[in-house]
Amino acid sequence: MNLRLQVTSGLRWVAGTRFLGQLFTWTVTIAVLRLLTPADYGLLAMATVFVDFLAMMAQFGLGAAVIQAVSVDERKLQQIFGMVVVANLGLFIVMYFAAPLIATFFQEQRLIPIVRVLSMQYILAIFAMIPDAELSRKLDYRRLSLVELTASIAASLTTLGLALTGSGVWALVWGSLLGVLWRTVALNLLSPFFKWPRFSYQGTRELLLFGGNVTVTRILWFVYSQADVIIAGKVLGKELLGSYSVAMHLASFPTNKISAIVNQVSFPAFARIQHDRERYASNFLLAVRLLSFCVFPVLWGISSIAPELVSVLLGSKWLLSTVPLQLLALIMPVHMFAPFMNTAALGLGRADIAAKQVLIASLIMPAAFLIGSQWGLVGLAAAWLVAFPLVFIGAMVLFLQIIRLRIRDLLGAMAPPVAASLGMYAMVAVIRVILGPATGEVARMTALIFAGIVAYGVLSLVINRDGCREVIRTLQG
Repeated sequence: MNLRLQVTSGLRWVAGTRFLGQLFTWTVTIAVLRLLTPADYGLLAMATVFVDFLAMMAQFGLGAAVIQAVSVDERKLQQIFGMVVVANLGLFIVMYFAAPLIATFFQEQRLIPIVRVLSMQYILAIFAMIPDAELSRKLDYRRLSLVELTASIAASLTTLGLALTGSGVWALVWGSLLGVLWRTVALNLLSPFFKWPRFSYQGTRELLLFGGNVTVTRILWFVYSQADVIIAGKVLGKELLGSYSVAMHLASFPTNKISAIVNQVSFPAFARIQHDRERYASNFLLAVRLLSFCVFPVLWGISSIAPELVSVLLGSKWLLSTVPLQLLALIMPVHMFAPFMNTAALGLGRADIAAKQVLIASLIMPAAFLIGSQWGLVGLAAAWLVAFPLVFIGAMVLFLQIIRLRIRDLLGAMAPPVAASLGMYAMVAVIRVILGPATGEVARMTALIFAGIVAYGVLSLVINRDGCREVIRTLQG
C-alpha cells in the first residue's frame, strides 16, 4: 500500500472510530455535567494542571523520536525503555510528595488525594510508550484507533457510574485513570514489548537530542496552554474556574479531537517524505485546506449557537460559560493550526522549529491571561481572541520558510472555508432574530443548526467548489 492510501485509510479508521467514540462519550459527558457541579470540574482542572505538566516530561519525547527515526533496533528500544522507567518512577515520587504543596498553592486541601491518585498514570505510561510508538511507525492506524475507542468508552462508563452514585470529583478522577489503564493493557496485547530495560545511553545521542527538543516544546506548550487555568484557579476561584474550564472544553473539544486524529496520522506520514520538500509542501497545503473545510464551520457554528447550546445541553447552572464559549470557539480553528505546524516541523526532524514556535506562545499568552483575568471569565476568554493571532503569525514565519512556502500560500488555503463560515455565522444570526424569543430553546437550536448547515453547504458550493471536490476525493480514498 503506498503512502497516500495508507494515510487515507488511516484517516478513515481513526476518524471513524473517534466519531463513534465521541458520539458515545459526549452523550455520557452531557449526563455527567448535569450530575456534577462547576466546583467538581474546577478541582479536577487544578489537579491536572500539575499532573499533566510533569507528564510532558515523562517520556522525554522519546516516543516521538522512535516514530521519526529512520530505523530503531531492539537494543535501542530497550535503552529507551530504561530511560522511561527511570523518568516516570521519578516523576511519580515527585508528584506524590508535592501534592500538599499544590493544595497549599490553590488553598484547597482536597487536592492532595486527587493529585496522588492521578499521578499513578506515570507508572502506567511506562508500559504504553514503546507499543504505541511501534504501532505508529508501522502506520497501523486501525488497531491504534480501536484502542482509543475502547479506552474512551471504558473511561466514560466508569465516570458516569460513579457520578450516579454521588462520587463528585472522584468520578472524573477514577474515570480518567481507568481510561489510561485500559489503553496500556490494550497496547501491550496488540504490540507486546516484554523486554528488560537497559540502563545504558550509548548510541542514543540523536534520539536524546530529538527527544529533548520535543520535551522542551511540550513543556513550553503546556506553560501557555495551562496558564489560563492556573491564573483562573488562583485569581477567580474554583467555581468560576469550573465554568471557564467547561467553556474551554466545549470550544476546544472538536479541534482537540480533529488535531489528535490528524497529528497521529500526519506525523509518521510527514516523516516518510521528509527528504522531498516539494511533495512535503504540497501535502501540507492539502492538509490545511481539508482541515479548514471542517474546523471553521464546526467551531464558528458552536460560537453562533452558544446561548442555546449551554442552556439546552448543560442547564442553568452553567450559564456563566456562555460568553466565554462564544469567544473561545471563534479562535479555536486558528489555535489548531499552530500545533499542526509543530507536528509538520517534527516530521522534518526540525524539533528546534517547533520549540521556537511554542516559545513565542509561552511569552505572549500568560501575560495576556494575567491582564484579561482582571475582567473575569469574559476577559480571560477575550485574551485568547486578542493575543493568539500574534502567536499564529510568529509560528507561520518560522515554519513556512523551511518548506519554501509564503504566508499568502497558507492564508490562501484557509480563505474559502473562512469566507463560507462567516456567511454561515451571519445566516444563523439572521434566523435567530426572525425566530425571536418566543420560540422554544430546543426548537430554536434545531432551526439554527439546520440553517447553519444549509448556509455553509450552499456557500461552499459557490465559493469553494474545489475544496468540496478535495474532501470527496479524500473520503473516497
